[in-house]
Amino acid sequence: MTFRLDPKISSIPLSDVLMRISERVAAKDATTWGESSEAAIRLGWVDLAETSRSLLPQLDSIAASARERMVEKVVLSGMGGSSLAPEVIAKTYKRESTRQLIVLDSTEPHFVQTRLEGDLSRTLFLISSKSGSTIETNSHLALILERLASQELDHRHHIIVITDPGSPLALTAEENGWRVVLGDPHVGGRFSALSAFGLVPAALIGIDPALLLDDAAEMIARIHEPAVKIATHLAEHRYLYFLDSKGSLPGLADWIEQLIAESTGKQGKGLLPIAVQSTSSSMSAPTVDLSTIIDAPLGAHFILWEWVTALLGHIYQVDPFDQPDVQATKTRTLEVLSERSAVVADTTLTPLEDLRVTIDAYLKGREYLAVCAFLDPIRDAEVASLRDRLEKVFHVPVAFGWGPRFLHSTGQFHKGGPKSGLFLSLTIDSDETVSVPGKDYDFTRLIRAQAEGDRRALVESGNPVISVHLRGADDVERLLTLFA
Repeated sequence: MTFRLDPKISSIPLSDVLMRISERVAAKDATTWGESSEAAIRLGWVDLAETSRSLLPQLDSIAASARERMVEKVVLSGMGGSSLAPEVIAKTYKRESTRQLIVLDSTEPHFVQTRLEGDLSRTLFLISSKSGSTIETNSHLALILERLASQELDHRHHIIVITDPGSPLALTAEENGWRVVLGDPHVGGRFSALSAFGLVPAALIGIDPALLLDDAAEMIARIHEPAVKIATHLAEHRYLYFLDSKGSLPGLADWIEQLIAESTGKQGKGLLPIAVQSTSSSMSAPTVDLSTIIDAPLGAHFILWEWVTALLGHIYQVDPFDQPDVQATKTRTLEVLSERSAVVADTTLTPLEDLRVTIDAYLKGREYLAVCAFLDPIRDAEVASLRDRLEKVFHVPVAFGWGPRFLHSTGQFHKGGPKSGLFLSLTIDSDETVSVPGKDYDFTRLIRAQAEGDRRALVESGNPVISVHLRGADDVERLLTLFA
């Protein structure tokens, strides 16, 4: 198989230094990123094209069981690396898939409700979490169990768990008799596309996992030159737009956004990739077109971009395998949930009518704007158009992320990367009341606590935040009209 590089990338001179670093990556030399880096326990991804083949018999068995039970729909509850790669696989191979994959990666109550409504007798739930302690996934699981019980369905026939050995979720699965597929503890979440976290969902929707592994193995055989040249190109920029102009790799830009942002955005350094759907003349940063940068299938892209990211870690002199600032929002969220007062004090909110002038004032001296939308990505999908609208008005790179999804992606860069961003946090009133079974809060309070927890963590890390609360659809329309 031949992988053709874009001529502009191909013409970049090979860096002898980076070629040697790439060879050290292949040799799994953990000292490449410093003596104390987390790489010592996080380099299993390098071998996944081979080591994951041991999963294939188990995946065949799981897929056969789903066929026997006439499963029509697979709902995947997972965040970050546990959901982004499966989402890309499902979108890329949509024509080949035999059943639908629905990703549940939000705590927005209306979004959660719509994914769990209706007859669940032909639905299989994948509960996916490396740590086994993810608050979103645990909240989903509690509600899923309640919904299955309400329909008198045996949860043992409707739940499969993907997690690391010894995690709290693994223990819960054992206690409840759920089928478990264990991940490789030596592979970090965002590098886990070719592990159980990507391959189990693929198998369950009828995609041959071996195909992804074969394509990755083909890329590894010739990985050094394309990885070095692409990393050299990316490192020349602080902000880059990523898109798939031909639509052949839908969702890959979102996966790369997490991979690079969470891996490099620390110690005041890093590269912010921004996933976009299209380009325009008003764009304020260069663009990487995934359809043309290299002609390769999805499995090859997975390992290539992981390799590129490892090289970027060396270039920026950061450990690409840790995420030191992600915990801050989690801690603040739990803090907010424990408080009895309103989730967000009115004094921290900016009135909608003042938003445009407030952004203009706060942007002075800032290089980019990030929209953190704690809304329903389906019902409120039009809000994503804010990215283009804001860039046309303010002429800076604008990133857009749905909360809490982005907390497991670009959230690390927001707090650990360069202190050059302005953050617009959006929340909304909910018309749904969806309880989190076993907790004294519901999903409305949870997502509002996550937004407020993130606001506090951003402020504590020296970043300006503008918080706006929308009262409903009318306010959404007013918001968009402000930047028409």
